[in-house]
Amino acid sequence: MSRLRLGRGHESVMTSAASSDRERVVRPKRPRHLSEAMRCETAFRLILSECLEEVATNHEALSSGDPAALHQTRIALTRLKAAVAFYGPMVADAEWTRLKSELKWLSAHLGATRDLDVAIENSKEMPEEQMLRTARADAFEALKEALQSDRYWQWFDGMWDWVGSGPWTARQNRRAAQRRAVPVSVFHARRLARWHGKLCQKSRGLQGMGKNKRHRVRLAGKRLRYAIEFSEGGLPPDEYASWRIVLKHLRKGQQLLGELNDDEVRRALLESADALARRDDERKAKHQRVHERKRKSRLLRRAADIYRKIAE
Repeated sequence: MSRLRLGRGHESVMTSAASSDRERVVRPKRPRHLSEAMRCETAFRLILSECLEEVATNHEALSSGDPAALHQTRIALTRLKAAVAFYGPMVADAEWTRLKSELKWLSAHLGATRDLDVAIENSKEMPEEQMLRTARADAFEALKEALQSDRYWQWFDGMWDWVGSGPWTARQNRRAAQRRAVPVSVFHARRLARWHGKLCQKSRGLQGMGKNKRHRVRLAGKRLRYAIEFSEGGLPPDEYASWRIVLKHLRKGQQLLGELNDDEVRRALLESADALARRDDERKAKHQRVHERKRKSRLLRRAADIYRKIAE
């Protein structure tokens, strides 16, 4: 597996040490999508490579505090985790367990800063905006320190090593070899159907769910969405056309549940800082609670309709 090349001269290669000389990657030419006959191990490497390249491409802007780069990095890492889960037994090994633990550490820093970005966007010209901006500055400093650490670069280089030559690539038993050699068209069709079935089960009774179960539905929908997106080209056109319909519903469902989640995260952030306690106008506070209940009911009703369509 070729390693990632950096901008300051084509001979520069990423190492484990943090450095200010790290620059935007030059992407190697790759097929944009999978193909039906492609082996699963080739497809997995392609998908993971694209995710890691996206992380590297956004690293400089992210380290400078760009909210858009932060968002794109989180998406890339979510897609990466979805791909590993999608290919499941073919790639699961002890090295991934270690890398996944480090990814959890990194994701916590990214998530804390991103949650505050969204809360700030939803609090424009409100009394709590400045408090959220102060909290965001603190969270970003912790994130920046993480991004510049040896721990981060060891994780990043470790991911590239694992994708190219991790233990999963060297398993010699017959079943492991068969999994790596299965054509994409066969594996993806079977796996997408399974994930779709699980999501339909999870999303039943969405309107009456607690926030934890609803969050799991949202994550399952997001994973299925990404799995469908990176299956493009790997399924016969007529078969993928039907998944496009599901994908359209998933995107809308993800948006609705995402808005609901953003509201809940913002509320939790404000409560943790005792911002709500500073509201001395009880009438306005009561009006806000009524508004939030109505918004929650409306979002859940629309989301439930979407997921019923997905199950059809």
